[in-house]
Amino acid sequence: MSKNVLFRTALFAILAFCLIGQVFAGGGGDKPAAPGELPVLRVATIPWLLSVPAIFVEAQGWDKEAGFKIELSSYPMGAPMFEAMGSNLWDIGCVGPAAIFAMANTGLKLIAEISSCSGGTGAFIRPNHPAAALKGQLPGYPNVYGNAATLKGSKILVPVGSLNHFNVQKWFDLFGLTSDDMQVVHMDNAPSFQAFKVGEGDITAFSPPLSYRARDEEGWINAGGCPELNLDIWDNLYANPRMYNQKKDLIVAFVKQMYRATDYLNANQEQAAQVLYDWQVKNGITSNLDLARAEVKARGFRTSDSMRNNKANLGSSMRLMAEFYVSIGTLEKEKLSSFNAGITNEIIDLALK
Repeated sequence: MSKNVLFRTALFAILAFCLIGQVFAGGGGDKPAAPGELPVLRVATIPWLLSVPAIFVEAQGWDKEAGFKIELSSYPMGAPMFEAMGSNLWDIGCVGPAAIFAMANTGLKLIAEISSCSGGTGAFIRPNHPAAALKGQLPGYPNVYGNAATLKGSKILVPVGSLNHFNVQKWFDLFGLTSDDMQVVHMDNAPSFQAFKVGEGDITAFSPPLSYRARDEEGWINAGGCPELNLDIWDNLYANPRMYNQKKDLIVAFVKQMYRATDYLNANQEQAAQVLYDWQVKNGITSNLDLARAEVKARGFRTSDSMRNNKANLGSSMRLMAEFYVSIGTLEKEKLSSFNAGITNEIIDLALK
């Protein structure tokens, strides 16, 4: 698939992010706390695992215990969350690779890692696909299927520019194939699941919970998910650049409590699954407690010790994604410097002394 076709297909998403910069000069704003009131930190979430620590901190009252108040808001996905940031409607956002365009265009700051977004992902083929007979063809990748001959020319059903698209591209990369060796059809995950079910396409890719349904309900083969490809990609915590300096003390206090939550939730996975399931139901997501349990087990959270030990690599997985966007023509190479400037260890250094 040519880069020009990919660019046109994904252009609507990029334009939405670029519009943020145009509205940054006005609108929105946060009212100062009245005397005797706790200062407010506005935290934007999406109904997935990465939002669970923030929800848990608020539910346990740890924010008030630390001298501030969380005000939660929820968005269906990253794009509308960043449109809302353009109107200054939140201070902190919990989100994944969708933030890359905002980092490149608006000064959005990546300040901490929350949870694995690559755990449980899968690139799926049907059992009758020729690649299904070829497992472990490459040293170091015992659970990866296929070779160049069986994959070249495949029709891929994925959302263009998504983690799932990135997953498939990295699978093809192992065999020396490029984006020109695949036909990518832009299709959101739920429609691609149904299309693949009725025989359309050769390959598709999902994250939890659809990846579990693909494996358990449909019997499709996970031929090369991110874990099988040794890829560790993180969902992150981001700061609105307009509020970063103004609310730095609150942001530090929140990150301290967030890692208190991740430490607790990693040790209490059943409780984490219940919080995830309840939050998804509240936000209209079809799931069940078993799927929530599987997602918590496969993904998990970045703990405080893990973040301390890996702070030198903060944002490295998003750099991989940004370079992928450059390779498919949805992000200009010249924007990488702006993206890289948005990664800061300042909050981690202050919160996890």
